[in-house]
Amino acid sequence: MTRRLLFVVGIPTLIGAMAAVPLGLTLGPNQWVFAAIGFGLCVPPGLAVMLLHDYLSRTSPFGRIMAMFAGALIRLAVGFGGGAIVFFLMGLEERADKIAFWGWILFAYLTTLVVETVVFARPHAASRFEIR
Repeated sequence: MTRRLLFVVGIPTLIGAMAAVPLGLTLGPNQWVFAAIGFGLCVPPGLAVMLLHDYLSRTSPFGRIMAMFAGALIRLAVGFGGGAIVFFLMGLEERADKIAFWGWILFAYLTTLVVETVVFARPHAASRFEIR
């Protein structure tokens, strides 16, 4: 496993935990559940996108750009599509819980998108995280 994979998984998870702990302590344990669902739906596609990125970088001169857009599309499909399925299965009744759930999905999506964009867009930063 390369350091880039750890970077793409670890940084969003760490940011999510840093946000979820205080919110869970002040607003209730539902925040932890919503954060786990959001990051559970948005972070794992990052692993697949990193593998896709490595493949596309070797086979195409536009591999990094294609992987960045593919990552956004895959995360949209898995994150928000999976979020919609979980949302309807959970049957949340309170409006505050509904807003918090979608807020966590959006936060997880944007956090993982930013981390991947940094890794893909900066060739020096991406190569710095590889084990040689």
